[in-house]
Amino acid sequence: MFKLLENLAAPYSILSRVLPQLIILAVIVYLSSAVYVYYQHLDWISAVYAGVSLVTTIGLYSPNLNTMPTSEKVYLIVIMATAVATYASVFTGIVSVLSKRYLWVDARGRWRGSHMRGHVVIAGNSMEIVEAAKKLESLGEEYVVLTNNQDLASKLGRDRVIIGDPTHDEDLKAAGIQRAKSAMVMMNEDNESLLVTLRIQRLNPPLRVVVGIKEDTMRDVFETAGADLVFSIRRMAGRIMASAAISGNIGGYMLDASGIGEMSIGVFNVEPGSEMDGSPLSRIPEGIIPILIVRDGKLNPYFTRETKVSGGEIIVVLGDPKNFTKLKEITRSRVSEPPL
Repeated sequence: MFKLLENLAAPYSILSRVLPQLIILAVIVYLSSAVYVYYQHLDWISAVYAGVSLVTTIGLYSPNLNTMPTSEKVYLIVIMATAVATYASVFTGIVSVLSKRYLWVDARGRWRGSHMRGHVVIAGNSMEIVEAAKKLESLGEEYVVLTNNQDLASKLGRDRVIIGDPTHDEDLKAAGIQRAKSAMVMMNEDNESLLVTLRIQRLNPPLRVVVGIKEDTMRDVFETAGADLVFSIRRMAGRIMASAAISGNIGGYMLDASGIGEMSIGVFNVEPGSEMDGSPLSRIPEGIIPILIVRDGKLNPYFTRETKVSGGEIIVVLGDPKNFTKLKEITRSRVSEPPL
């Protein structure tokens, strides 16, 4: 039902965008029709037909010029001159609005945002938004994207996109920011992200706001502005790449949000015949913490230091990636050297 109403609301929203142009055309047709009714004594249906013919300059109806009074000619000349000056631009504007695909997407997104509650609002124009939206969708979370980047909107290709300015209150309200449970802010410029954060805090102070910034020196400014979590996109990407260069077992990255430092998530396959095959978790090198064991495709978070792992199982750990090399050595199968 929600989907059906959304599709019905989009044409209405588009119509509202061209309503002024339609009113102008209607007024011109009405005036010309009124002239025909008064001077030519036509009924209103015939008069409207003649009026449309005049406005569009098709000329399907043409009264006898010799019998037309001068005043009628003057009125029709003024109406026709006005019509020629405005009809082309008005009609072109209507066609332009109706033919723009992103406007239909925007109309559906605004209707959805105005009727949602407890969703996530993603505001920004950074390309990282695409991956964030995909992740939320995979988690089954409802969301609305507010962006002024049409290329980004086309990549999303969803009915949850609003083409608007994240720095404007009206567009944030259209995204349902006042009824959302959290917001993600990722603009191309940090000063724009700061402005969006401040506007969100004014519209919905209790909202949880997560901000991705370019310059890590701005962290304190955003925290003062009310952001609940601030992370540097460049810093995070750079450190993940550096960690991956040290160890090929990097499976994730933990932000320094709790004062424990930056740590990486490592994923290690225990190969049959390795030192870890049949050994307890206490053999894992110091500085690395096991957090999960994957057995037969199932996650097992319940274990002790004496729990033994077997070949074919997977160990998920947390720690400094520089220590991962030691763990990688003892999870690899020990292959005997070929005889000389």
